[in-house]
Amino acid sequence: MSTKTRSDGSTQACRICGEDVFTVIDLGENPFANALVTNAAEVVKIYPLVLNVCSKCATAQLGYCANDFELYSNYLYITPKSTALSAHYEWTTQFLKTQGHLSKASRVLEVGSNVGRFLEHIRPHVRSIIGVDPAINIARTANKRGIPTVNAFFNKTSAKEILQRQGQKDLFIARHCFAHNEKPWLMLDGMQTLMHADSVLVIENAYFLDTVTNYEFDQIYHEHMYYHTSRSISEIASRRGLKLIDVIHTSIHGGTMLYIVKAKGVGDTVSPRVAQYRGRENAMHRESFYRDFTTQIEKNKRELSTLIEMLKSQGKTIHAYGASAKSTTLLNYYGITSDTVPVVLDSTATKHGKYIPLVNIKVISEEDGLRNPPDYYLLTIWNYKDEIIRKVRAMGNMKSKFILPHPRVEVCE
Repeated sequence: MSTKTRSDGSTQACRICGEDVFTVIDLGENPFANALVTNAAEVVKIYPLVLNVCSKCATAQLGYCANDFELYSNYLYITPKSTALSAHYEWTTQFLKTQGHLSKASRVLEVGSNVGRFLEHIRPHVRSIIGVDPAINIARTANKRGIPTVNAFFNKTSAKEILQRQGQKDLFIARHCFAHNEKPWLMLDGMQTLMHADSVLVIENAYFLDTVTNYEFDQIYHEHMYYHTSRSISEIASRRGLKLIDVIHTSIHGGTMLYIVKAKGVGDTVSPRVAQYRGRENAMHRESFYRDFTTQIEKNKRELSTLIEMLKSQGKTIHAYGASAKSTTLLNYYGITSDTVPVVLDSTATKHGKYIPLVNIKVISEEDGLRNPPDYYLLTIWNYKDEIIRKVRAMGNMKSKFILPHPRVEVCE
């Protein structure tokens, strides 16, 4: 197994309001989720992975936040081509249109735009697009694909440079990146530098209540420094003179929320959905709410381990499907190693030939994996379950069954 070196640090106060926090789950010391290694003997740094919740403002957050440059300067995650994501992009575009937040005149900026798949989708509907991404390799790929992308961390400094070259923006998109910064208010400062009175901010993140109620503990990793609800977004926005005016829930990625934010005092009506979700969140904000979360995770861990041991004793083969960030958390916390699951299939070419850190499961291409299919796939990208099963069957593999790790351990045909 790979060698561990230790790094430590944590906080006991909420980063948003400064009040006390309580611990929901301690996943121990873990490697960075997307830091795949090139060989099984490589030294792997590990860091505390503890999820806390503020006793006052209810913001869920990691106790330890890693350095942004170490996490993102060179990044392996590339937004996949996916029918589910494409459908979600279209739904998002139409929702923003019908709500009056998006038009042919819109000048759009996306933070954490990766290789630009969403911007590519939205481009025909707007006046202009620009992405901002801190990963050198990712920004380079986006620009080669024809998506104008600035390689920078998005904050007031980078926003001023964009303002000088291009002027203000009408619509800001932060999809699954607002939770990736220890100081999210710096991202808001950048947006406000480029905002005019009617500009709209669209923040999309996994919905924390779904994460808890569906036992999706593998959503917890070092890049996800916060786990948002309408209450936490409202708290952060309000401290920067902004207000949450609408929320809309979608099923993508196991439960995601779109938050619509504007400047205070511009006269926009606040959707009744904001109060509805806030009421639900307030009712659940108590330590006892999280006990079932941790209890069920431990139960799932025992059941999955028992299932894998039984299948191996019967001579069955098991591969994982999806070298996602989630897979690093799940495989390491559940102790599933290359001894029982030798390979994991993934569509991202930059991951092929590398290994999930510490558990040393080798990443191979889908094509290689499907040439010699196993009896079972452990779906470590459970959020793409239907799409993966359709893909496997369409490639002629009628043999393999699929193991879902949560909300309950389940075998699907």
